[in-house]
Amino acid sequence: MLRRKLLTSFAGLLMAATFSTSALSDNSGLLAGVEYKKVNKEQSIAPFKMKVVEVFLYTCPSCYHLEPSLEKWLETKPKNVEFELMPAIFNKPKFVFLGKAFYTLKELGILDKGHKAYFEAIHRDNKHMHTVEELAEFFTQYGADKAKFIATFNSFKVDQLVRKARQLTMDYGIEGVPTIVVNGKYRTDVPMAGSPDELWEAVNKLTKM
Repeated sequence: MLRRKLLTSFAGLLMAATFSTSALSDNSGLLAGVEYKKVNKEQSIAPFKMKVVEVFLYTCPSCYHLEPSLEKWLETKPKNVEFELMPAIFNKPKFVFLGKAFYTLKELGILDKGHKAYFEAIHRDNKHMHTVEELAEFFTQYGADKAKFIATFNSFKVDQLVRKARQLTMDYGIEGVPTIVVNGKYRTDVPMAGSPDELWEAVNKLTKM
């Protein structure tokens, strides 16, 4: 009798555990709360139907090491999936500085060359620049005019772009970088996915949700 009760209880627990696990899994096969999470505040991605945003920091080693797999994914991603980079802006001046550097490169039209160069300067060459003048001098080799770089860095437009990124950092619920935000609804990262390759597999699935 006792054995029957124990077996019945065990079967019930097994069924409950199976139900709980399957309840977490969505139609993509991903586990909600495990392989991805919902953002704190959903964002519109209009006029795009699918959009992927990498939230990163130039000083983040993991962001730097993700670059090769990101470049590989960009070569194979569907053309109708919009991709965007966004610097994480946490509540410290150094993050504002890094964000302003990113948006200055973007505004000057040298992000394609300057983005990777800035990463490599920090992580490969151990070159750290702490003033806008140092940044401006560094990026002259990639086509920047020093005076224009400084003026753009200190401009109202770049300041507004950084403020927007700060708000999105909070709305997305960014806790660490790199984080990938998909369709303004979901976020995932390497620890959640398991590996860089599994990250981009998860991203491809999330774009279709």
